[in-house]
Amino acid sequence: MFVALAGVGIYLCVQGFNVSDDTTWDDAELTTAVQGATDALDGSSGFGDIYAEDDDTGWIDQYATKIEQEVVEHGGGDAPQYGVNATPADSNTPSEARYTVTGADSAFCMQVTRTRSKDGDYEPPGIAGGQGTVTVPSYDFAVTMREGGC
Repeated sequence: MFVALAGVGIYLCVQGFNVSDDTTWDDAELTTAVQGATDALDGSSGFGDIYAEDDDTGWIDQYATKIEQEVVEHGGGDAPQYGVNATPADSNTPSEARYTVTGADSAFCMQVTRTRSKDGDYEPPGIAGGQGTVTVPSYDFAVTMREGGC
């Protein structure tokens, strides 16, 4: 009976280590996840705000959330599902943004270049089914990364 209890205790201890590993990022997991997120986001496209001007920087904070989600998604089954931060740099512009991505002891700098793609613009039909008066702008994103903060 004592041997069985000891076996159960060892099993529960090992399971506890697995849960502990799932709650924090290690450097290898974060490196792999950031590289996967960079590959996934590079060459992507998206629609912008129909009311925004060409010098609008509102997309920068929204893109930070997108980066965080992609990193977590590419973290693999053993990585945590939270704990990644993509902090925008202060010197970002309407067409280029840099983010310091952290989640473990290491940091990565992701650079995102946003260019207008008029070929991808969406023009919804008008109320009567004719030509609409609104154009939803389309943007293409080029994403690169390097080790270290921005």
